[in-house]
Amino acid sequence: MKNDKVSYIKRRNFFIDKRFQSRFIVKFCILIVFACLIFGTLVYFLSSQSVTTAFENSRLMIKSTADYLLPLLTLTSLITIASIGLATIFVTLFISHKIAGPAYRFKKITQEIGKGNLSFDVKIRSKDQFQQIAGGLNEMVKNLRFQISKIKERISELNNAYDKLKKSQDEKVKAEIVDLERIINEVNKEVNYFKL
Repeated sequence: MKNDKVSYIKRRNFFIDKRFQSRFIVKFCILIVFACLIFGTLVYFLSSQSVTTAFENSRLMIKSTADYLLPLLTLTSLITIASIGLATIFVTLFISHKIAGPAYRFKKITQEIGKGNLSFDVKIRSKDQFQQIAGGLNEMVKNLRFQISKIKERISELNNAYDKLKKSQDEKVKAEIVDLERIINEVNKEVNYFKL
């Protein structure tokens, strides 16, 4: 991440937060499996009270509709689970990007703020979720920059007053100047931690 600006980076990686995105995908796939199982079970039990005639190996067979449909339901469910499951993986992977991507960016941004870097604007892709949070972070960084720049102005004024006092010949004033110089140096060190 640049010191002067936290830049917007295009996603080249499908898995930004593997743990989150994997759980997100698995949960949707489990829903599909349950939907197929419920559908198949309901059809099986609802058709168990009827009979069906069918030709098998050139012979007319009379079977319970449920027994006749069971292999068809099993095959249909497996095909449905596989095809819809694959589609779900791709769709949820890209949907999770809209959540995991900004979460990853916010993590990096808060680390930069923790290091004292306030020289950037928070940017996420326009179609990503959490636009309001990005706006709130931008407002927070802007306010911190403003407040710290005001503190730096006051320190500059303090330095000017210090320079005037330093020219004094009074011994009592000279002793106070040493303490004032130490305090100014400490405050400067603390304020210079932030990069505006």
